[in-house]
Amino acid sequence: MLRAALVGTSVALLATACGSGGAARTPDAKSNFSTAQVTTAPGTKPLSDLTWSGDYRAPYSEDPVKTADYPEETILGNVCEPLIRVAADYSLHPGIAASWKQPDPTHVVVELDPRATFADGKPVTTDDVVYSVTRNLDPNVASNYADSYNDLGGVKATGPHEVTFTLTKPDYIFDRQLGILGAAVVEKAFAVKAGQNFGNANVGVMCTGPYTIASFDGTNQMVLKKNAHYWDPSHAGKADTVTFKFLADPSALANALSSGALQGAFNLNASVIPQLGKSAAGKLYIGGAGSTTQNIDLVVSTFTGGLGDARTRQALSMALDRVGIAKTLAGGAADPLYAVAGPGFWQGGPAAATFQAAYAQLAAKGVDIAGATKLVQAAGATGKQVSIAYPAGNPSQSQLAAVIQQTGQQIGLKMKIVGLPDQQYGNLFTDPKARSAYDGFLTINYMEFPEAATMYESYGTKSGVQNFNGYANPEVQADLDAAQATNDPQARAQAVLKAQAILDKDLPWIPIIEPRALLFQSKDVTGAPLTFSYMDNAWVTAVGAP
Repeated sequence: MLRAALVGTSVALLATACGSGGAARTPDAKSNFSTAQVTTAPGTKPLSDLTWSGDYRAPYSEDPVKTADYPEETILGNVCEPLIRVAADYSLHPGIAASWKQPDPTHVVVELDPRATFADGKPVTTDDVVYSVTRNLDPNVASNYADSYNDLGGVKATGPHEVTFTLTKPDYIFDRQLGILGAAVVEKAFAVKAGQNFGNANVGVMCTGPYTIASFDGTNQMVLKKNAHYWDPSHAGKADTVTFKFLADPSALANALSSGALQGAFNLNASVIPQLGKSAAGKLYIGGAGSTTQNIDLVVSTFTGGLGDARTRQALSMALDRVGIAKTLAGGAADPLYAVAGPGFWQGGPAAATFQAAYAQLAAKGVDIAGATKLVQAAGATGKQVSIAYPAGNPSQSQLAAVIQQTGQQIGLKMKIVGLPDQQYGNLFTDPKARSAYDGFLTINYMEFPEAATMYESYGTKSGVQNFNGYANPEVQADLDAAQATNDPQARAQAVLKAQAILDKDLPWIPIIEPRALLFQSKDVTGAPLTFSYMDNAWVTAVGAP
């Protein structure tokens, strides 16, 4: 499902075009590929070694379910495969699950590929699959993907190669959860023997992927090696080894890419666009509007403080110059966001026109300082303090917090912004007491797959994994339940849009901007995806020499 608990701790995830105290230094980013293009040119030749950015830090664990954040989700899907494969266009394809079906709204039946084996040659069994799924529900494992199974009533083997998932309520979106790391299959015997050491660098993991972990120093680099006995030759990797390096500083990363020390990177900071855009070492790919399922939002953390009245939240949202923020703070490598589930969640789907019509109405509202000021007055909030927390280590978030502060002051609010160290900021996503000190906090958010219903369920329902403020609206819950309960894209869209309309008024989260895809790829390699589909999947297998 959606990842939030740790995305906010990242210090180089989004993109700023500004320094800590000046005007934009980056020109408007121009898209150089269409949303219909989902990958770079196919890699057709083998590579001895591929060197890639593993994002802003080293993984905390090799266990695929421990931490849902950019480094882990960029790397571990190449080692530990989910049951279902996800293509660059987000379509679902056979993997360890040779097939799957949903005979009724509350059952999903998976047939395993009898060829599937772990890296040690042992076959994947139904027992391994049941164990791997239920690990997410074990508090001792502390899976970051437990929310993926909120509606799981049970999972059991129902045949020699068959596993049946029983759901507690109708859900035609559940198969999406089987394509992320929460459904990665690990070898039960290996994991049980390893106990709490499973996933530690000295013990490792036993999975089914096209790569295994050859070495990991815990800080600077992780090296994967090609699984010579991989069970699916049609999906085998082209690179013999893959070295991931972890550079938090955007300038250092840009220099490594320009010099050829690194051959590629996803999730780039927009401040590197001028340098990499003219680099002779490779090509910088800049996506268009809706090219990621990322969103940057202001999360309301309590309904008892300065943002307690919905009219105050509406006023702050009305006053935000999203177009200016996208252009100035993100160098044009982002777009104004008028609903948390923006174009990246639906524009490639069968109900895109339905979503777009509703989204256009939200976008047409524009900036209204006078109207926002009147709303603040009507709410009796003039002069009330509103405190907003943000990660102090992220220059773009510092800039954004300052803009929100200025905006709130314009409409009569007394704004206070508080920069927090990464660890303290990360506590906002896990500790209600930590959140209680602030009226709201900024988040860089994402989801591994484009499904608006799942995005809204995560923060707009009482049991949502990202419900950080206790928001509950029975109508929203009913609409999102209805969306999950239908397999008709248009009917689902209509149900989601009913929920969206309510969330637009209640604003438990205030959407701000939606980042665009930024990928750099060396001229010596090709095949990397241009979408957010690299998260949780074995994307490395597509990368080879031109």
